[in-house]
Amino acid sequence: MARRLAPFLTTLSTLLVASGVAVLALIPPAPILTLQERGFDTLMAPNPQGAAGALVHVVEIDRKGRDGGPWTRADLAALLDRVAQSAPRVIGLDMVLTGDCGPMPSPSPATEALRQSLSSVAQKTPIILGFLLDDQTRQASPPLPNTPQLAVMSDAPAWRAQGAEMPCPMFLPSGAEPSMIALAGDAEGRIRSSPAAVFVAGRPFAAFAVAVARRALDVPPPVLGRDASQPLGGWLRLGPHTLALNGDGAFRLAPTDPGLRSLRRHRALDLFTSDSPSLPPGGIVLIGSTLPEAGGLRPSRITPLHPSLHLQADAVEQILTDSLPKRPPLARYAEALAALLAGIAGLMLARALPPVMASLAALSFALVALAAAALAARLSGLLIDPILPTLAVVLTTGLGVLAAAMDSRRTARTLGARMRRHLPSSVVSDLSRGEAGAAITAQRREITALFTDIEGFSAMTARLPPEDLVALLDRYMTLVTGVVESHGGIVDKIVGDSVHALFNAPDPLPDHVRRAISCATAIANETEALRQDPAMQAAGFGRTRIGLEAGMAVLGDIGRGGRVDYTAHGNAVNLAARLQEANKTLGTQVLIGPDAALRAPDAVTQGPEIELRSFGRLRVSIPARHPTQGSEGNS
Repeated sequence: MARRLAPFLTTLSTLLVASGVAVLALIPPAPILTLQERGFDTLMAPNPQGAAGALVHVVEIDRKGRDGGPWTRADLAALLDRVAQSAPRVIGLDMVLTGDCGPMPSPSPATEALRQSLSSVAQKTPIILGFLLDDQTRQASPPLPNTPQLAVMSDAPAWRAQGAEMPCPMFLPSGAEPSMIALAGDAEGRIRSSPAAVFVAGRPFAAFAVAVARRALDVPPPVLGRDASQPLGGWLRLGPHTLALNGDGAFRLAPTDPGLRSLRRHRALDLFTSDSPSLPPGGIVLIGSTLPEAGGLRPSRITPLHPSLHLQADAVEQILTDSLPKRPPLARYAEALAALLAGIAGLMLARALPPVMASLAALSFALVALAAAALAARLSGLLIDPILPTLAVVLTTGLGVLAAAMDSRRTARTLGARMRRHLPSSVVSDLSRGEAGAAITAQRREITALFTDIEGFSAMTARLPPEDLVALLDRYMTLVTGVVESHGGIVDKIVGDSVHALFNAPDPLPDHVRRAISCATAIANETEALRQDPAMQAAGFGRTRIGLEAGMAVLGDIGRGGRVDYTAHGNAVNLAARLQEANKTLGTQVLIGPDAALRAPDAVTQGPEIELRSFGRLRVSIPARHPTQGSEGNS
């Protein structure tokens, strides 16, 4: 009963997991949102706009003014006059000009100089001034200006506050307008978006970057709205541009190349000392401070200390160049559906493929999803979350593979129970553990024996540290045993640096002599290639000598109880070992015995007659396809 229910329970649990991931995609909690934003940070390459020349120019105010004392409003007035000489399209002041707002003519000389400069510059160049929100007050201080900046449709998303810290009215001549300069971090405190608009005491105002972009485009006030396709956000239309907004009324910012800052940065004092304006004509100029004590550094997508003035410049440039990242309105629904379908696909993979293949297929899906999301983000600015669909397919494939493994164990137990009906329990237990507890019956059959040895191994053993020797020998043995097995042979045993291999045992192997000769040639060639590895050359790793012979041998398990060894005994085995040693005398790498040569004459080339102890004189051969010859050495 339980076995019949297992597939159903596996399917049910997998679908529940996939559905759970889909719900997380549809209604993501804060940790999932944070994970998604970090994923988007990785997917988006630094935005290269402005690489050929910055669109926005940033003038950074330092602590000291022109006379070496603290920076004052008189310095700012002089700076405005200097910047105005380049005839910019718009000037944005990322600061709040408040305080000393008394009735004229009471302001200080510095304040009066700034008022006159703003009034003069604003006649030719639009000026955007900053204000900050203040929920502690019930009204704006100073009072709100009457300049309309924004048209609002329906219940559009935007920041809202009861009050604001506005610039002094004297600093808002015709041609100047206030805008909100605040930037809010997300759950991690990072600036990943910029607000589009704000309502102060119910009245709409454009945010700083939007106001600057609007004046640079010289278009009517932007329109803020929401429609049915964006239930979780809204939009802002600014001339030819449409900005997609999230539920807080903010638009996403793409990470920018840090090198762009140096292209757009100008020090205020440098403008005073220059003989001619260093700003290109007709540009967009933002003025502000990047000093830490002025709150000028904020964490962003790419760095923990990003000047907020440059974040505003990023926002303006990305609005004007249509390079803002876009999160499609229905992205969450699509990602939820993708997670559900990916979960079902993971279950099907686990059922249709072996565990390793299913795991590789799931990994391939994950890599393809990540690559597709990265391409979409970098080529078109579309932000699609690949993490949750990938998580769904990995989890469901893992569950399916685990269920398959458990089913395999159940099958093995069932098979063991059936085998115990026909075999002694001890034999079945040994076989299930991979032990040869029940000896294989001895038999006489024709085999081909192959022996290998490494030249100079003894000397190399004395030279190398044990751990280095073992590491090199592991690589070598992995290569040789792999070649033997790929040619249908079995590794009978490994003794020190020697490999003893058998062909046509214990199972029949057609054409075993030719397979053994081909194997010997492959071992010689591949071990010579391995010797070219720098680590092998540094160790002085010797070439491989090989001997092989064919003939009748007795095969079977030797030993009982504690240790059993499957092996072969016969003249062919002994002669293969002697032929391997004879390579040293003849300077050859592979020697083939007479009986093996007789069984595969077209695969060998006859060599000389030699005298071998216990075997007398006999003619040896070498492979017809000569292996790559390596340098000779001494055992």
